[in-house]
Amino acid sequence: MESKKLIGRISSGRLFCFFSAAVFLFFYTGYFFRDLWFDEVLTLQFAVLPSVGEIYRNYTIPNNQIVHTFFIHWLLNLGISPEMMRLFPLICGGTMLFILWKKFARELGSLPLLTACTALVISPPFLLYASALRGYMLAALWVVCAGVCGRSYALGGRKRYLGGWFIFVLLSVGVMPSALAGVAAAGLYIAPYCGKKFWKNPRLYLLALAVPAAFVCFYGPISDKLLKAFALQEGWRNGAGAVAATAAAVAVTFFVPLASGIFFHRPVWRNFPRTLIWLLPLGGWLLPVSPFPRVWFVLFPFFTLLSAGFLRRLPEKYLRVTAVAALFWGSVCCLEFSRRLLSPAVSAGGQDDFYAPRFVSERFRPSVTAAEINRRFPFDYPVFVSFAADPPGFRYYRMSVIMDIPPGRIQSLPPGTVTVLAAEEEPGRWESHLQCKLVEIYRNGLHRVYIVR
Repeated sequence: MESKKLIGRISSGRLFCFFSAAVFLFFYTGYFFRDLWFDEVLTLQFAVLPSVGEIYRNYTIPNNQIVHTFFIHWLLNLGISPEMMRLFPLICGGTMLFILWKKFARELGSLPLLTACTALVISPPFLLYASALRGYMLAALWVVCAGVCGRSYALGGRKRYLGGWFIFVLLSVGVMPSALAGVAAAGLYIAPYCGKKFWKNPRLYLLALAVPAAFVCFYGPISDKLLKAFALQEGWRNGAGAVAATAAAVAVTFFVPLASGIFFHRPVWRNFPRTLIWLLPLGGWLLPVSPFPRVWFVLFPFFTLLSAGFLRRLPEKYLRVTAVAALFWGSVCCLEFSRRLLSPAVSAGGQDDFYAPRFVSERFRPSVTAAEINRRFPFDYPVFVSFAADPPGFRYYRMSVIMDIPPGRIQSLPPGTVTVLAAEEEPGRWESHLQCKLVEIYRNGLHRVYIVR
């Protein structure tokens, strides 16, 4: 009886939000105060270009998430340090949650949506992309804004909502072309608002036609560069592994609301399009190279809405228990020990984009290695960094770096060159490749440093 009263107190609105915010901030600090990593430094390299026009035209690789890079460019011009810019994706994530709450709490129910949002917020994927100098959270925000405008238009709103849909679709794909997956999720979620026979509603087709129009408007002037970037075929060769990794991450993140609500869920045929949102990552399996699992993060806001929908028929007394369970489950999953255990499942033998990627481990401190080299050698002394040792991240802390990008391009090094390899790399392979002798002078949990003899 006492335990039921305790759960009732904890799950009461304001107190529960206080606990959720405290838990989030506790884990968020670990993601916020860490060294910059590979893709974050590439973002900065694009952002320091002289103007937004230069940034827009410099689409040589997909790492330039153009609209997001615009914001980083403006923040740099305001004198904000890259480390403090990690507050920007946090603001984007907070804004996205606020919009979801304001627009869907009445429809889905306050407690179901609060439980689903808790599952999202207290999860490694959200914590990671709410603190990364990358555009995934911004793209998710734009997609949610597009979905809200599209919903209003589908319910009979004025044409200005169609214009809002177009603008936010343009902004989302302007962050990354793969945000089209999030736009597709928004469209599938909107479809039931067009009526029982939604396929006969012309408003749905106007919303659909606005998507390719927005994509062409943004990428038409740089279509040649976009095609060259696509030709790089960055992603996973193992499509099944990429899909499995995404499915595992979604299942772990939304485990509590889905497991609790699925037995009370009553499917409605009219809402069938929304069910297809769960299957969108399968589209990556059909491509020659499957996208990295992280590109599907734009679907997570809609997974949140779907999870809340699963809980709508759950009795309130069970909902309170479920809310507390979601907070507890998320807290356990956010522990580094738990993330390391879950990582093999959510990476499926490939790259972990959600739970325990290499750059969020406690030992990822390229600044420590760079500081040791800076202490021992002059600033202009040649330093070679292998691809596996995260050369862009290392270069942020020591500019005079020879980077192994693309991998294997460096065929030889002059004697005396400082060589930085990842701790797990075999030096014998590099000795064979470079035709030299490597003598170790320093090591830590992340790197091994050698001198070429």
